Amino acid sequence: MIIPSLSGIRFTTDEDTVGIAARYAAAFAGGHKGKIVVGRDARPSGKVIAKAVIKTLTNCGCRVVDIGIVPTPTLTMALLKLKAAGGIMITASHNPA
Repeated sequence: MIIPSLSGIRFTTDEDTVGIAARYAAAFAGGHKGKIVVGRDARPSGKVIAKAVIKTLTNCGCRVVDIGIVPTPTLTMALLKLKAAGGIMITASHNPA
């Protein structure tokens, strides 16, 4: 089940997480050309999702800055410091309970 929210999207592990993340990244790139910051939490599954998001954003013509494993507020600060057009944070929503 995909659940849109004010802060992004959430979906369960029974979904195609990589495919959903790539489609979301493509839609996001359509409105945010330029520099996009991508961060993630420390969960192992985030690495695969981040790779798909970064590849999709790059293919859409965005310049991606991968800041790796960071707390969500750090991504916000990076947006300001790097004067980015937007950012995507990959967090625990994609993991099982």
